[in-house]
Amino acid sequence: MSLDDPQNQRPAPETLRDSVPVTEPAPVVEAADEPRTRRNRLRLPLLIAAPILAVVLGLYFYLSGGRYQETDNGYIQAGLVPVSASVSGPVVAVLVRNNQRVRAGDVLFRIDPAPFQAAVDEAAAELANARTQVSSTRASYREGEAALAAARARLAYAEREAARQKSLLAEGISSQNQYDQAVLAAQTARQQIQTSVQQNAGVAATLTGSVDAPTAVQPAVQRAQAALERARLNLGYTVVRAAQDGIVTKVDQLQRGSYVTASKPVFTLAGTRMWVEGNFKEDQLNHMRVGQPATFHVDAFPDLKLTGRLTSFSPGTGNSFALLPAENATGNWVKVVQRLPVEFSIDRLPPNVPLHAGLSVEVSVDTGYKRHLFGGGTAER
Repeated sequence: MSLDDPQNQRPAPETLRDSVPVTEPAPVVEAADEPRTRRNRLRLPLLIAAPILAVVLGLYFYLSGGRYQETDNGYIQAGLVPVSASVSGPVVAVLVRNNQRVRAGDVLFRIDPAPFQAAVDEAAAELANARTQVSSTRASYREGEAALAAARARLAYAEREAARQKSLLAEGISSQNQYDQAVLAAQTARQQIQTSVQQNAGVAATLTGSVDAPTAVQPAVQRAQAALERARLNLGYTVVRAAQDGIVTKVDQLQRGSYVTASKPVFTLAGTRMWVEGNFKEDQLNHMRVGQPATFHVDAFPDLKLTGRLTSFSPGTGNSFALLPAENATGNWVKVVQRLPVEFSIDRLPPNVPLHAGLSVEVSVDTGYKRHLFGGGTAER
């Protein structure tokens, strides 16, 4: 077999590669094309709806804006009554403890009553003495009346004797000396009558002008009676009682043996009446009126919602009642927005939530004000 035989010749690699049919790869469809198509379909509605929603929300907030006035500068307030004694003296007993709830009339503490009991006894003795003096004055008046009657009788006799001596003198039976003595006796009787009348008038004046008036209405007795009542009041003031229902606080500073001074507070009684005070900026007051409803959120109790009503406005801002008010008539004056205290009542206090004076409150007032689309607004009355 010859090497040059064509049957024995192998084709070249290039020839083999060209003779094999080539298959084209199938096109690959990307999985991300389908979500992109969906987004393209949603884009147009969103582009239309978003501006419409923004306009609607803007109109809503514009039209409803200004109706609710809010502040977080609010606090719960309670009536704080300083507890003080009406008389001075050492404390012999303290009958309450700190933060104890009391009712009106409960005894809080006692002052040593011994000196005041002695004053009552002394005043009672003075009253008895005044009544005795009235009885003695009445007796003196009656004696003066008897003396006046006797003086009038003597005057009548002296006048008759003087007239008789005058007639006897004219007849020459009596002497001039006897006649003069009779006239002098009549004059003396008249003077005695005048003296008795003046004395009796002075005595009657001490008896309210009427001797027969009751003893109780006599000035001396009334003065003594008033002194006795004052002494009894002071004795009663040694027992200090609660003026109203509430909770006593800062009691620990008062101990047995402490000396209290009249009208000087020794501790505090927090009353049960509570209200809310909100400090609103001056530019929030335009549409706020007495009687408008309000809601309160207490910071200490986030889930608690209270309702109430606006009851009053303070007559001045907080700066107006400062001990050292700001001096605004200066060259470097800077305007500061003022706040006005506004008082709110609470419709119903929750029985199981311990509200305390001074807790922070967020206040929202429904003024009922409604804006108009093209300007202006109206407020509900």
